[in-house]
Amino acid sequence: MTGFAQDIVLRRQAQERGELAQDVETYLTGVSAPVLSEQAVTAWIEQARRLAPGIDWMAWGGSGMPLTGRALAAHAESAAQILRTAGWNPDITAGRSLRDALIYAERIDTDGLLSIDTRLTVAEIIALLVRAATGAPYAYYESWDAHPGRTVDQVLNVLTAAAAFARRYGPA
Repeated sequence: MTGFAQDIVLRRQAQERGELAQDVETYLTGVSAPVLSEQAVTAWIEQARRLAPGIDWMAWGGSGMPLTGRALAAHAESAAQILRTAGWNPDITAGRSLRDALIYAERIDTDGLLSIDTRLTVAEIIALLVRAATGAPYAYYESWDAHPGRTVDQVLNVLTAAAAFARRYGPA
């Protein structure tokens, strides 16, 4: 047993011992995270689209296989659900970062939609969204996720926006 499955078992055991106050607080914050309005998401993804190098970059994965907006959106949504369930913790030793959730989503995919190609493209979408939100000329999703000021609300909102971006601008 590895990754999130092992983490869930270990968290349950620690919770039984009363050792998870901060993790429980982070989990509850994620479960009750405020949802961005449709208007806010639309404005955000439109701004990110203007920063995109062109839409063709989402059509093909690094493996040479074609991608779809549906698969990209599914990857972002699966990662968000994992973080809502297991809790978000960007500490590398916790194994519950945005990166970990994107990887775990691939492993539990039963539809055959998710792959390293969808994961890396969702990461690029997240970078565009971060750039659109901050005005930064460059962003890397793992650094953004691990920043000390990051909140679970921001992480879940960027995944929501990434799914919306993929649905709207991704290939059919």
